[in-house]
Amino acid sequence: MTGLIGKTLNNGNYEVRELIGKGGMATVYLGYQKNVDRQVAIKVLSAQASMDAEFKERFELEAKTIARLQHPHILPLYDYGAQDDILYLVMAYLSGGTLENRIAQGEITLADIERILREIGGAIDYAYRQGIVHRDIKPANILFDGEGHALLTDFGIAKLTERSAGLTGTNVVGTPAYMSPEQAQGMEISGATDIYALGVVTF
Repeated sequence: MTGLIGKTLNNGNYEVRELIGKGGMATVYLGYQKNVDRQVAIKVLSAQASMDAEFKERFELEAKTIARLQHPHILPLYDYGAQDDILYLVMAYLSGGTLENRIAQGEITLADIERILREIGGAIDYAYRQGIVHRDIKPANILFDGEGHALLTDFGIAKLTERSAGLTGTNVVGTPAYMSPEQAQGMEISGATDIYALGVVTF
């Protein structure tokens, strides 16, 4: 996917500038949105998934659902699209790194833990009231802005992967270390799944 660097999406409006991170389901790039002169994060879904016609339909539905989430601690989705057999999401770019990075740097104060828990807990509660379960709460999906506020990202990605189980050969999707028992067993999940995962993150 590094071949995308230097290329543009959406009729030239988004310029792909550098690689930020890569996971099993998607690759994230630092991008530039020309029409409003701002940096953005561009998440490009894996080519294997993008080639599936049914997946593309679900991707569009999930993107519209995510875009409707308006909460100060949920990373906003600006745009989405398909180009040259790839599917992409355009989101706000945050400069503060991830909670995973922060944990690796050493001890976090109780005051910061309380604030992060309150902010991300509020985001999970809001999403659940909109009928949405995140399914993959973990430190890598908690980002910080320049002021140190925590925002939750990657809504919908785990759900898309789960419904594309044929692509991966497994019916269980998520991150095992943070997964609730019912999710690990492939059973029906609820908002309790995200609360469990947030508890593991806090621990």
